Amino acid sequence: MEGHWEHGTKQQEQPEREWVVEYRVDIENVSYHHLSILIGQDVKSVQATLFEELRVEYSHVERIDVTVIRLEPVETHSSAHEFDMSTMFQP
Repeated sequence: MEGHWEHGTKQQEQPEREWVVEYRVDIENVSYHHLSILIGQDVKSVQATLFEELRVEYSHVERIDVTVIRLEPVETHSSAHEFDMSTMFQP
């Protein structure tokens, strides 16, 4: 039996995608700049993933201040034919 919330059209779930998240963490007058690629369906799920990442990375710190500089979905994907795969860089 359908619940009252299931009647009618259902919202289509958005597929998970990659998001670029650039943020700064300030801890006791020291600033750390981060750039991460996170997976999520929308901004809310990406924020939750970012909070998880921060909890793991800074578990030893009691308080951190986080400033999100950029949070946007990755729009393009590169393929191997766009890169020079025939030569290798050797220092």
